[in-house]
Amino acid sequence: MKAIKTTFMILLLLVSGAHMSQAQWSWGKNYDWQRLDTVVSIPKYGTNKLYIDDDNFYLRLGFFGTEVEIEDNWDRWDTWGDRYEDDNWRSNRRRRSRNIEYFQQHDHGTLRDLDFEIGLNNWLDDGDFPSSEDLYQLRPINSTYVGLIWNHTTYISGPLYLDWGAGFNWYNYKFENAATRLDPSGGELNFYEDLNLISAKKSKLKLTYLNFNFIPVFDFGKGKRLVRQYEEDDVRVALSGQRGFRFGIGPYASIKLSQKAKYKYENEQGNQKDKDKGGFYVNNFKWGLRAQIGINRFDMFVAYDMTPLFEDGKGPNLNPVTLGIVF
Repeated sequence: MKAIKTTFMILLLLVSGAHMSQAQWSWGKNYDWQRLDTVVSIPKYGTNKLYIDDDNFYLRLGFFGTEVEIEDNWDRWDTWGDRYEDDNWRSNRRRRSRNIEYFQQHDHGTLRDLDFEIGLNNWLDDGDFPSSEDLYQLRPINSTYVGLIWNHTTYISGPLYLDWGAGFNWYNYKFENAATRLDPSGGELNFYEDLNLISAKKSKLKLTYLNFNFIPVFDFGKGKRLVRQYEEDDVRVALSGQRGFRFGIGPYASIKLSQKAKYKYENEQGNQKDKDKGGFYVNNFKWGLRAQIGINRFDMFVAYDMTPLFEDGKGPNLNPVTLGIVF
């Protein structure tokens, strides 16, 4: 888990750096290029490819709003031959550097992106948050969620789009009482407090799911993306972000892949760590509703499990809820 947290801290720094670079964007260091302000429609076929004109081919790899574009023929060779008649024309051709900006308009077809999601977990006990008397009360700030989603955005009509895709979700439920233990014996799940400890340090339940999303979204920016592009020699790197306001709500379904309880404590033998992968009567399948809202580059969501966490009659009636942001 430490490795995952470290990775996402690095990713957060990269995103922050991208925002800072936008604020300091400059134009035409080596050439007198004018700022582009045109809308380019993304084609229906070959959804990861974008053609702007006959001379430029773009290989678009959507990842954190970043596009890496490689072009072997940016300028016509005969033009460069007329401009540079000596033997150094090829090296002169590579002396190219510029910054440009333009809009993309997603008005048909499907775009694909790899989304990272980070959030916080809690659950409702018959509609209310558990009280301090309940051993399954959580520490919301330490109960984290991580998602990795291969997302597709399909244009339907007007401002209506469909976000759909699949991925993996990791839920970390950390109990407020570090001495809380889960006992699945006796045909049902019981929560009890382990009092035979010198010091209880950590108690949590970790779950992994394969998830499927189907979220209708109203995008009043109609899929518009602002692209800032830097060109150096034969490589182009672009930072892109959506523009406008959007919101949506729809269902998701998940299949449980793994479950594990983890305890950290101190006893007469010193510091101890225990892991229990026993059956905790967690439902193998769940479904719920997800609401998401975004403006420009920022997106957040709330997900509520309509299916209780535990099997009927096997544990407390808990419905997980997650609040998170999307990168």
